[in-house]
Parts: sequence; structure tokens; C-alpha cells
Amino acid sequence: MSRTRMSSTRTALVVAVVVTVWTACAASPGLAASAVKPSAGVQKTVLDNGLTILVKPSDANEIVSVQLLLGMGPKFETDAQAGISKLLQQSLVKGTGTRTAEQIANEVESVGGRVNSGSTKEVGFVSFTCTKEALPVVQEVFFDVVLDPSLPEAEVEKERSIILQNIKQRKDQLLGSTIDLAQEVFYGAHPFHKPSEGYEETVGGFTREQVRAAYERFYVPRNMVICAVGNFNAKKFVKDVERKFKDLKDGAKPAADLPPFSLAEPRQQLRHKKSASAWLVIAFPAPGMSQEDYFPARVLDSILGGSMHSRLFTELRDKQGLGYQVGSFFAGYSADAFMGTYIGTRPDQYETARDGILAEVEKVRNQEVTDEELKDTKTYLRGSFIIDLESNESQSYNFAYYECLGVGYAFTDRFLDGIGAVEKADMLRLAKERFGTYGLASTLPEATTEEGGAAK
Repeated sequence: MSRTRMSSTRTALVVAVVVTVWTACAASPGLAASAVKPSAGVQKTVLDNGLTILVKPSDANEIVSVQLLLGMGPKFETDAQAGISKLLQQSLVKGTGTRTAEQIANEVESVGGRVNSGSTKEVGFVSFTCTKEALPVVQEVFFDVVLDPSLPEAEVEKERSIILQNIKQRKDQLLGSTIDLAQEVFYGAHPFHKPSEGYEETVGGFTREQVRAAYERFYVPRNMVICAVGNFNAKKFVKDVERKFKDLKDGAKPAADLPPFSLAEPRQQLRHKKSASAWLVIAFPAPGMSQEDYFPARVLDSILGGSMHSRLFTELRDKQGLGYQVGSFFAGYSADAFMGTYIGTRPDQYETARDGILAEVEKVRNQEVTDEELKDTKTYLRGSFIIDLESNESQSYNFAYYECLGVGYAFTDRFLDGIGAVEKADMLRLAKERFGTYGLASTLPEATTEEGGAAK
């Protein structure tokens, strides 16, 4: 869930704290399942125009974090619109009717605050973090950015150039580009096949008018969730938001054209690039957070490849020496998610590595995981989730994120309870039902000759 990267030193510290957190919970009957309620104290208000406000005041420190989230991204874009949400979000903080990009940055930074914006597959966000003392200043800039962006032509062009450069750089990243290819193969015509950044041919052709049209489409009250967590006056904040947003032009909440997703049989795509190594990503269908069996899927992903003690890491790297990097990741969308397994290996070991991943997946389809694996994985997932929600910024983003996706801000509580309730039989059933088919993508050195066509 975190949007930051940790150093190896801090990772070790987090793991130690995770164990401590879980030990404390396990020592008290009922504490592990019910006492930790991250959403306790959250107050929800829905304005007449449909805008949702979540507030959670706390005097634990002097920090205030506010997030505005709204439905946007590839889920709501056609193929021809791929990347328009990303371009809009990156241009949003570059000028308003009364402030230039430089003035926005100076006003916020002069009081020690920060403003940020971006987008993912399903949501866009605008956030600010500051001290309690600086809140009046930063809050006004935040409102101005959201309600009156000027989207200057020159700034839109700058952001377009940055995105195009990022797209090119992503193509040179062997693992990252193979993950992108795997999503194209896996999802087919489903909107999730598109990368959030879009494609060179789409982003390169967007006009400022199209970016403005995207703003008018997405920035409607019924599509917005604003969440504030930290040291602030909750009643005043709600009144301030209502005052600023009450006259915002109403409109229909953007709809996503999501066809029923199915993957009847395995499919693959191989490509060749200049490289000394071979990379493989295999994506398996998995439930999203709004669907049944989401929690068993999260646990199973962690057991299979989500840590240095996972099955894939232990078997393929430690025992067989097949991979430079090996593991799995969970693309946790609201629905139609996937679990991705990956490995970087020598070209001559490609087939062995591919068959090794499929063999490990086949094992979880035919026999239950061990009691020890289940217990340790629950410890890790629950503990790391609690730690990740420690900061005001993380809480405000997650509450707004879950509310925006339709599962409700209290999903933070349901996650802890849901992980704790997973049984071995749940994961066996899930694997049997879901992991019999997959989308496979490979990046192989140009000199390698490898079979194409249907997946193995």
C-alpha cells in the first residue's frame, strides 16, 4: 500500500516491528482480531452535491494530511485516451487562475508544506501535507489547484515531454516492461491492459483542450472523496470544504466500460531485446478487493512469492539457483485483479525457470499450505498493514482510496479481520478455481531462439 520505497536497513527494522506488533496482538485474546481499528474516529459527511468528506482528527502530532481522490485512470479511458488522466494530474499543480506554478510551489514550501498529484489504474489524487500552523495557507492553495486549474499550454507541454520520456525509460527496464507486456497479454481488451502513463502515440497527440475536457469529466463532486487526518479542527475543515465546493458544477459520476473479464486458456507473448538475461512474468487471475476470496488471494500471494522466505524464492533461487530476482506481486484492483509471478534468469535456463514457476503454482492448486506458512504469513501481512497506516498521510490516502473504490473507508478494519480469518482450505479452493490459466510475457535476448505461439 505504501507509495514510498524503504532502504534495506529500514526494511529490516520494519520486519522486526511487525513481529513485535503481532506478538503483542497474539498475547491478548481478541486483540488481534478486533482491537486494532484504524478507521476508529473517522467521521463521514456527504454534501448535497454528492461530494464525500472524511475527517479523522488526532493530536498525536502537529501534522495534517489531506487527500482528494477521484475515479480516473485507465479504468475510465478508451485506448485512444490512454494516459490522459496522468497528463491531467501532472499538469494540475502547474498553475491556476491566480497563481503560477512557481507561486504554488513557493507558497506551500515557504511554510514547510508539500502538494502532490498523480494517478493510478483506477484513481487520481491531489494531496497536501503540512503542520497545523500552516494549514490555512496550504489549504487555500489546495482548493485553488483543485477548483481553478489554468492548465497552461506551456506547462502541459512540459509534462507531456516528461511522461513521454518516462514511457521510453520504462521500455528499457527489463522487468518493468515485461510486467507491462504481461498486463497487455493478460487483460486483452479489458481497460486494465493499458499502462497508467499511456502510450507514446496517444500522449504525443493530446491537446490542451482534451486535457481540459478530461478535467471537466472527472472533477465533479459525485466523483470526489476528500479525507483529512491529523491535528486540525474537523468542524471548521468540513465547513471550509462545503463553502469552497458547494458551487462546483455538478455532473454525472464517470462510468467505466468494463466488459466481463475471463481468461479461458493460457496465452503468451515473447519478445527480444538487447539483454544478457531473460525475464519472465506470468499473471494469474485473482479477485479484487470488492470480490469474494480477496483475502485468501493476498495470503496465497505472500506464501508463493511475496517475501525472501516464499516458495518461489526458496525453491527457484536458493535451491536451484535459477533466478537473479524471483517472486510475486499482487495487483490489487477493486475487481479483476491478478497475481503476477516473475523471474530474471540466464537465457539457457529460461524454460527450466518457466516450468519451475508453473510447478510451484500447481503445488498450491493440489495441496494445502502448511500451518506454519499460514501463521507466519498472517503475522507479516497484518503487521505490515498496521505499520503502513502509522502516518497521517498513509491513513488519509487509504481511507479516501477505499471510499473512492466503493468498498468503504472501513475496509482498513476489514482487511485486518479478513486476513486473520483466512483458512488453508480457502486458498486451496481459490487456487483450483483461478490458477489454471494465465497470461505469460517474456523478454529474451535478441540472439535467443525460443518457441512462440500458444503458451506451454
